[in-house]
Amino acid sequence: MLTPQELEALVAELAERPGHEKVRALLHRLFVDGLGVDSREIDFEKPAPEVRGRMDALLGRTVVELKSDLRRERDDAERGLSRYLRDREERTGQRYVGIATDGAEFLAYFLRGAVVEEVGAHRTNADSPAELIAWLRSAVAIGSGLRPDPETIRREFGRDSLAARRALGELQELWKGVENSPNATLKRDLWIRLLSLAYGADVGDDSLFLQHTYLVIVAKAVVWAAMIESKPESGQALLHGTAFYEFGITGQSEADFFDWVLDADGGPDLVMRVVGQVSQFRLEEIRMDILKALYESLIDPETRHDLGEYYTPDWLAARIVREAVDDPLVQRVMDPACGSGTFLFHAVRAVLEAANAAGLPAATAVSLAAERIAGVDIHPVAVIFARATYLLALMPALREEHPGEVTLPVYLGDALQWNRARTGEPGEQADMFADGDTLEIFVPAVTLADPPRRFGEAMLSFPSAVAADAGRLDRVLNTMIEYGARSERASHYGAWLDRESGLAVKDKRVLGETYRTMRELQNQGRNHIWGYVARNLARPVWLSSDEQKADVVVGNPPWVAYRRMKGEFQTRYREEARAARLWWSGRGTSANDLSAYFFMRVVLLYMRGNGRVALVMPYAAMSRQSYRYFRDGIVGRLGREEFRLRFTRAWSFGAMVQPLFPVPSCVLFGERDEGTGSAGLPGWVEAFAGILPKRDADESEAEAALTSATEPWPSEASDEGGSPYRGRFRQGAILVPRRLTLVERPATGRLPPNPQSPLVRGQTGSQDKDPWRQVEPPRGTVERVFVRTAILGECVAPYRVLAPREAVVPWDENVGAILDAAGASRHGYRHLARWLERTEELWNKHGRRRRTLSDQHDYFGQLSAQFPTPPVRVVYTKAGKNLVAAIVDERSAVIDHTLYWGTAETEEAYYLCALLNSEGVRGQVEQYQAQGQWGARHFDKYVFNLAIPVFDEGEKLHRQLATAGKAAEKVAAGVKVDPQAHFRRTRRILRTALADDGIAGRIEELVGELLRDGG
Repeated sequence: MLTPQELEALVAELAERPGHEKVRALLHRLFVDGLGVDSREIDFEKPAPEVRGRMDALLGRTVVELKSDLRRERDDAERGLSRYLRDREERTGQRYVGIATDGAEFLAYFLRGAVVEEVGAHRTNADSPAELIAWLRSAVAIGSGLRPDPETIRREFGRDSLAARRALGELQELWKGVENSPNATLKRDLWIRLLSLAYGADVGDDSLFLQHTYLVIVAKAVVWAAMIESKPESGQALLHGTAFYEFGITGQSEADFFDWVLDADGGPDLVMRVVGQVSQFRLEEIRMDILKALYESLIDPETRHDLGEYYTPDWLAARIVREAVDDPLVQRVMDPACGSGTFLFHAVRAVLEAANAAGLPAATAVSLAAERIAGVDIHPVAVIFARATYLLALMPALREEHPGEVTLPVYLGDALQWNRARTGEPGEQADMFADGDTLEIFVPAVTLADPPRRFGEAMLSFPSAVAADAGRLDRVLNTMIEYGARSERASHYGAWLDRESGLAVKDKRVLGETYRTMRELQNQGRNHIWGYVARNLARPVWLSSDEQKADVVVGNPPWVAYRRMKGEFQTRYREEARAARLWWSGRGTSANDLSAYFFMRVVLLYMRGNGRVALVMPYAAMSRQSYRYFRDGIVGRLGREEFRLRFTRAWSFGAMVQPLFPVPSCVLFGERDEGTGSAGLPGWVEAFAGILPKRDADESEAEAALTSATEPWPSEASDEGGSPYRGRFRQGAILVPRRLTLVERPATGRLPPNPQSPLVRGQTGSQDKDPWRQVEPPRGTVERVFVRTAILGECVAPYRVLAPREAVVPWDENVGAILDAAGASRHGYRHLARWLERTEELWNKHGRRRRTLSDQHDYFGQLSAQFPTPPVRVVYTKAGKNLVAAIVDERSAVIDHTLYWGTAETEEAYYLCALLNSEGVRGQVEQYQAQGQWGARHFDKYVFNLAIPVFDEGEKLHRQLATAGKAAEKVAAGVKVDPQAHFRRTRRILRTALADDGIAGRIEELVGELLRDGG
């Protein structure tokens, strides 16, 4: 194999475009000594007589076209590859990859119709020679015996791989062929509805649906190859899990939302090609975490961030299961938000280990695990992963002794059971199995284009007497589907129900209506999925029955802040949380989080009276006001009666534990409390710290990297009390979207700009987010009076305002109001009117539409409160690692929402600046702050939780601080800074200058004395 030095020299030579023959020689060495290809497998100058040409190189299912300089010869290379790929694919019936290269540039192609389509590119970099080897390994269609580790899975199947790009491109074409099918459209719409339930917002689109389809195909192929020696005989056999049923394993794979691909021409072929790609791996070495790695590598990071999809690492799940499950052969365990199945894996392994220690047969251990460990998730893809993970956990014992029949108890369902019909006021549901309480499954409307048709909404209802009995539900459903397939009369189904003993008359009436609906759905081509949907969505009801409740509830519930919820979900959550007395209605309402309600709801539904719970929660649950009622542990109207939960233990993972979750986290352990009054909190938490070698570290790596110490339970952050300055400061205006508000002056050519109505353009930047970064910024003239200085958080450094921005601020001082387009026109501001017409149109098209653009800027009066502008304002940063403050004395300036501002006399302003820039204040505020990924992150008004007294000129200490603040401002003003430098670097330079001068140390002494003496 090539040594690092040889590889570096070889890649450096390729980067120089050394010519056709030299590139061929260097590639041969790369293939043989870099990729380990047998030299006999490489054909140079391979004849292609049907297209009258010779392929420069043929390696496996890869055709290579060599050129001297692709900058000139790219079109010629693509024409050649089109001919050769078409010839090879017609001759062999297999799909090929084409690569064009001149050594410096590598381009990958797939054949699409009669022409090639570029699907990947790599530019040779002599400083990173290994990158070329990695790219070729993923591009060249050869190889076997690949190790199934996360990195290789990402490379071969991740979002940047050729396999993913090709499959997603083909899935897009396949979807066009079936999207007018009622069955396929129904599956997509049901998938969207479930994702909306999972994330509190409509996040699904065709692109994500196709990504999930590809992901499911790969995941099922991986599990099949890992468990079953022979390849599936068809795409349907793989997606429906035929072989698993033959081996007595049910629930691993079944018809679901993603098997629409089987109905598309060419779909089964795509599935089998993925099977072939997966077969390259040595799957006998499979590790359980590769499916998580696959998901995280396929779905782009921004989408996963928006969806909050961050799975629990194995080391943490294993530790929680060990702590919470102390009698695995007896205790029933449930994970109500099982995700990819990490907690289930470790709970199953705990049963197998305990059974082995007790001398029980392996078959008995498998049966015990499947009987006692269950999981539910609302995410369709997560459930497929969790089933695979569950089976992998069982495999050591299953290989040793098969019990005969195994059903994997992992279900697609809503653990909150919000699909239950209501029996009272919002949130009440006083008896989960009260008369008339039913499970309802919504059937979305379907609109088809060719020919134009619309099938309306419907509802499938199942009484609790059926939904809570898994066996009875299966009998009712199977018969319903069988009779519907034959279009039997409803009376015939009713006659069968009469023989189903134990059903009340009203329950049979409900089922009769559901049968009529199912039969109609079949006539419309929308009936194929309902057996799968109904069985799965009913399982949470069954798991909440007294016989099935768990001794231990574990997992990681969804963390969805109220501000991120949308529409019906947000309204329902607010109602339920209020009814449960978990809703925080004070300042910071938007920080209410589903995790608190979910925690208490699943305890009520699934935990036995003497059970215990251990769930991963945001760190904020231990101290933030939005979780105050959650911490009380007294919850009402979630169920039959008010109940109390006693928190027994807590682990905290602050910002010093990296990498873990996007924000700091904790694990809260609890038990039902039968006492009276507040259950109280533990006085102490076990606080962990340490840098992990990787997020998916194994247990031994985590054990070596992390330390823990006992610390007091965090103090509650409060917006009340503290300093009188709390009421004198408020947050700035929401000057977003930036490109509709902030502006820059474009070049005007030889003519000077009009000073009365300057030409401006919406400002763009690298931090812009979708959809705004796709929007062309507005451009036009605006009356000068409306172009104001804008002070953003990034414009503020210690004791100094850096280069401010400009913004169009439609505040009319004559009328004392913010103008919209109509108002600007009415008052004669024609330039502003045209500008606002454009920006309002863009806002209405791309914005959230919950408020107008004017209301956005003046949310809670955050803009209008700044007028008339005070002569002196003190501003400080809302968030960041360090608290930064400065004095603003420009009367035309408006303050952005990334800053807080307050008015002050001049001496008082210096006093406040000295305090707010000090490490002494920042250090004491930290205890009240929310914890972000890199530490404490928001200052807000928590600054004034400290007893900072109002400036009193008669107090010597106050005067000394004001004098020191003035001196610090002078030092900061004298430091030469690069206006193009990043603001964080400028802040560091200024802090260093203040420290070197000695004034920073003097201020710390004075601040320490002030805070120590309480003013």
